[in-house]
Amino acid sequence: MTAAERDAISAAKGLVLFNTTTNTLQINEGDATTANWLSLTAATCGLSIGDTHQGGIIFYLDASGCHGLIAAPSDQSTGIRWYAGTFGNTQAKGDGIYAGKANTSIIIAAQVAIGDDGDNYAARLCNELIISEGGTEYGDWYLPSKDELNLMHENIGQGNALGLGNVGNFSNSFYWSSTEYGSYDAWEQNFGNGSQNYFPKDLTTNVRAVRAF
Repeated sequence: MTAAERDAISAAKGLVLFNTTTNTLQINEGDATTANWLSLTAATCGLSIGDTHQGGIIFYLDASGCHGLIAAPSDQSTGIRWYAGTFGNTQAKGDGIYAGKANTSIIIAAQVAIGDDGDNYAARLCNELIISEGGTEYGDWYLPSKDELNLMHENIGQGNALGLGNVGNFSNSFYWSSTEYGSYDAWEQNFGNGSQNYFPKDLTTNVRAVRAF
């Protein structure tokens, strides 16, 4: 891929592509309108997107190649609601990389004040997840933000931006993000075609937890 071709792509922040001119993996640290491509080197840590690592599957690496985001290896639910039983504005508005962790904490705290009927919901489900690997328990999972959800679709899902295929084994269905749209709706992504839209919080759909490392 030439520099001109690369910069012509309207890519989500965090999207990784292979530059055939320099024979390096490059990650977009900009956004959908302004690309800022940085080369990735995995020599120091030996990690790659699609690897199994610390309880899940790597779907994002930062410029160091040693830190990033991991998706749980399977769905936590195929039909769970976003809210805790009462509509209201939680102020969980973060939509970027790493924003899902704060969103998850905000949702849980806000739903206590707004109204929590005691049944499970997406943010709580992810927050309480524990996955063991190699004798280590990983319990710092959260509901991904809108952009984090899209990176999963693009890099280890049906988006297939890296040519890895659907290594995350995502279904052709909708997945909740932690990014709230308003009092009655939150953002979801269709993992079949990659589209994002907002839906009522009482809708029951898929959830895949993530964690930072």
